[in-house]
Amino acid sequence: MDWNAALGLVPRTPTAEPSPLGSLVHRPTLYSRNGVTWASVRCWASQAKAADIAALRAQKALPLSPVLAPAADEIAGLAERLIGKAASVTTVPCGHSRRPDCFGKQLAVAVADRLAVPFQQYFEDRFVRGASHPKEFRKLAPISWIDVPSHPGIVLLVDDVATSGWHMEEALTALRGKGCAAVGIAWISGTVTVSNGSRSSAHGSDWTATL
Repeated sequence: MDWNAALGLVPRTPTAEPSPLGSLVHRPTLYSRNGVTWASVRCWASQAKAADIAALRAQKALPLSPVLAPAADEIAGLAERLIGKAASVTTVPCGHSRRPDCFGKQLAVAVADRLAVPFQQYFEDRFVRGASHPKEFRKLAPISWIDVPSHPGIVLLVDDVATSGWHMEEALTALRGKGCAAVGIAWISGTVTVSNGSRSSAHGSDWTATL
């Protein structure tokens, strides 16, 4: 399946363009939740977090957001640093957007294009109503498979925002339970406060480590 065509994406060469959400802090970091670790490229700046969350929500509501391209460039760049060559790229299930072409899936497809590897949708979309909040996640139906990776090599799991890491933990655990080597990268995780040239961070995960 041509996922670029299906989601209306135009393949492009990676660039060094800054993110349209310029208040985000570039801070490649590892996070862990219940023994499951993922990486992220950027984090929220505490002083601008509310405004940037609102801006990202507005971008995610667009059919094709200009934020996608720089975000995909950054995730692909970090993936190449961490794992080298992935065998395929997938995403956590689309959910609260209630769209099969949700921002997270578009982002994963764009990352796959930059890495020149296939995008594969391994999980069924799981549309839900209400706010995307960790307290609501326990009400979700169990993850449902469309296909199980059969190739050797690493599956790169992509998400746009990993707040508590719940979806990352769920999807990575599912992939690894099928015997897959899976690595997760989110574009945004965590919050950092910048004060007098120093940074302090906060996140709901078990631990973090700046790369």
